[in-house]
Amino acid sequence: MKLILTFVLAIAITAQTSAHSIDCLHYQGAPVSLSGKVVLRTFYGPPGYGEHPRTDAKETQAILILAQPLCVSENKSDQEAAELSQSEITLVPVNGENLRQYRGKFVSVIGTLFHAHTGHHHTPFLISIASISPEK
Repeated sequence: MKLILTFVLAIAITAQTSAHSIDCLHYQGAPVSLSGKVVLRTFYGPPGYGEHPRTDAKETQAILILAQPLCVSENKSDQEAAELSQSEITLVPVNGENLRQYRGKFVSVIGTLFHAHTGHHHTPFLISIASISPEK
């Protein structure tokens, strides 16, 4: 029993160490460049965010499906939690981009990451778009 407990503890420490050794992206730091496929998803909005489907608003959002999962480091000053192994990120148009035109297409996005913090955010972190273009 003692040997099993030691083995489990060793695996847990190794997993934690390897998760922190990955080069993670940062919130609100320098702009990052991501690429993937854009899908549109509809979510329930106010007032109940799905608790009252007949009366709740519906919100359609563009989600970037990444080819490889990524991680984002914790930002303690803004209380933004670390996120590991995420492969979906919400695209936030800040310059009036029409994201519907990218549905089903592979794109490259440059922007700034921030952590989900409202009921309108349906992925753990989001990217404010500085530029978006279809991949060739």
